[in-house]
Amino acid sequence: MIFRQFCTSDEEISYLVADPVSRHAALLDPHLHAERDYLDVICELDLRLVYVIETHAHESHHSAAPVLRAETGARLIAHSAVDCACVDMHVTDDECIFVGEEVISVMETPGHSACSLSYVWRERVFTGHTLLAGATGPCQRADADASQLFDSVRERLFELPDETLVYPGRVAGKRQISSIGQERTMNIDLRPQTTRERFMRQKQIEARYDRSTREGRLEANKSCENLH
Repeated sequence: MIFRQFCTSDEEISYLVADPVSRHAALLDPHLHAERDYLDVICELDLRLVYVIETHAHESHHSAAPVLRAETGARLIAHSAVDCACVDMHVTDDECIFVGEEVISVMETPGHSACSLSYVWRERVFTGHTLLAGATGPCQRADADASQLFDSVRERLFELPDETLVYPGRVAGKRQISSIGQERTMNIDLRPQTTRERFMRQKQIEARYDRSTREGRLEANKSCENLH
């Protein structure tokens, strides 16, 4: 088993999974800022990149998937709802991706976005921005749905075994890894007693705060520009 975790300066996380026999590899949620790091590791380990896999269509960073696809010939995998010409393979719930002899299972986990997927590999689950280490993903996107996010985490991800390691797509509170057992009991957004209504209300408040913060930054930038 070959596994590597990468974290960028803006705290976005991506992962390399490879089969030690065939040397076939897949990159999950590759970030453009880490492109050189991926290629260096792939070369160092004598791997062949066959897939670049997205947990969702990203809004918070620039994906390296199209560039890596062009440079290496790897196939780009994304949710069936992602309408992008460079996607080579659309996947939906319960499908499997074969990386040499390694098997990655697809799990639909909408909520952060309509096209959010999680991927289960061995005792690990890669959750993108759906489930973070200690929190749940934001719902500020136009296609976000807090009710769906509640179900995706509680009824799907939390049904995995306690010992399943959670590898999110973004750092939360300086944490890059968790487990389903920890998240089921200690997740700040979704404690055992948290109701759907309370969760949805909290996500609405977060989304309003995020919008007002962004608008405030835009106004501040305009004010600064006017001073020059």
